[in-house]
Amino acid sequence: MKKCTYCGTEYTDEVTECMIDGQPLASFPPEPKPAGNDFRDENKTAVIRIFTSHDAAEVAAANLKAHGIQCWLNSDDAGGMLPNLTSPGGVRLLVPAADADAAIALLDTETSPSELNQIEAEAIRSASPEIQPAKKLAPGQILFGVVVGIILGVVLCLSYQWTEKLGIKTYYHHTEDGNVDEAWIYRDGHLVEFRQDRNLDGKWDHRVYYENGRAVRAEYDNNFDGRPDEWWTFSDDGTDTMQRDTDFNGIPDEFCTYKHQVIQQLDIKPDGSKFVTLREGFQNGVLTEIWRGGDSNGNFKEVVRYDPFFSPISANTPAEFQLLFPSSK
Repeated sequence: MKKCTYCGTEYTDEVTECMIDGQPLASFPPEPKPAGNDFRDENKTAVIRIFTSHDAAEVAAANLKAHGIQCWLNSDDAGGMLPNLTSPGGVRLLVPAADADAAIALLDTETSPSELNQIEAEAIRSASPEIQPAKKLAPGQILFGVVVGIILGVVLCLSYQWTEKLGIKTYYHHTEDGNVDEAWIYRDGHLVEFRQDRNLDGKWDHRVYYENGRAVRAEYDNNFDGRPDEWWTFSDDGTDTMQRDTDFNGIPDEFCTYKHQVIQQLDIKPDGSKFVTLREGFQNGVLTEIWRGGDSNGNFKEVVRYDPFFSPISANTPAEFQLLFPSSK
């Protein structure tokens, strides 16, 4: 046997130089084999043949294994993953140094067709499975996948938007000077309140409250003292009511009724009185009559009616009372 003086790879006697690094070989006496030694040790194997392809090397290896000779394949192309590196170094067939002569003789012997078929079959069984190409999808399958992807994307987007709306969120509007003058408050994505600071003193003096997206009531602080003095209530049929505290003592004394935002009637109840002392009636937003001197029984001392130009046209009192102007003027 011969061994490479550089890498230590063993060869048979007919090889003159190392097939790996081209260095000269030196003869050496065979080393005794200790009991239980692993024959896969690199220093106790011999390269008996180098092939230009993995297929030819695997057939030769299968032939040796079929005859009971242990062998290994070695290459510098990452097991065939880098085929451009196969040709320079080749695929090396290694056997235990003790079996080198028998392996060479077996490979040099012509193989019968039946043995060749058996060897190829064993090589195919022992070879690693090839990667199967991916199946091509039918146009219908591709369309179905696209539709499902779009639906899932929409559902995820809506879920995200719904989650973002949960809880109470407030959005502010700023003036050019950077002051906050308006605010919108949302609960779970629904508007519940609008606030406004009309005189920019840092206090809210106008509020509107919403239910199911509809304004149901509002309040104003018209003297900006931090307390509301005007209250509105809105209904679905267009009939709205307003109460106003004209002397700012916290008790409303004006009560108005509106239909589709047009005033219909004004009642005066000063200082929280239980009965109306003065009533004004309107038609299409124009004052048409004034009732004065109301008592606790709902009776009025005088009633004056006016034409569209605010001229008295009738009264249930002496003539001098017809020339009186309404208290709202």
